[in-house]
Amino acid sequence: MDLIEQAKLKILESDLSCFAYLKIGNYSSKFTGIRPLLQPLNADITFFEDAVVIDKVIGKSAAFLLILGKVKKVHAMILSEHAKNLLDKHKIEYSYDQLVPYIENNIKTDMCLMEKTVLNIEDVHEAFLALNQKVNDLMKQRDL
Repeated sequence: MDLIEQAKLKILESDLSCFAYLKIGNYSSKFTGIRPLLQPLNADITFFEDAVVIDKVIGKSAAFLLILGKVKKVHAMILSEHAKNLLDKHKIEYSYDQLVPYIENNIKTDMCLMEKTVLNIEDVHEAFLALNQKVNDLMKQRDL
């Protein structure tokens, strides 16, 4: 069993959202959405450098974060076409189990808010700022 298959098994058995093989060890998270990628990058932009990241769902927003983090390889159980195009453009090696037109929101009524936030953005740093701003705005709304 290769590393990706091992990680997919860990994700399924432990109800994780993502798993990464890092230079300094392994990383996993049960958080959903972009939080498992955004939090470590906000703390240390080099956190995912040269990592192999396996994630349940990768949309364009997650793809931007992985590109910014300079990952080596990505595997998505579900990958959006927007993410695929972006990974191709940035020459990031990837694989996937299922390709979908876009990532849906949790109630499956619309596109994921994070993917929608970066849909018309092409610059990695602009996307990073937009995603952080959207998360901050959502957190403020929760506090009201």
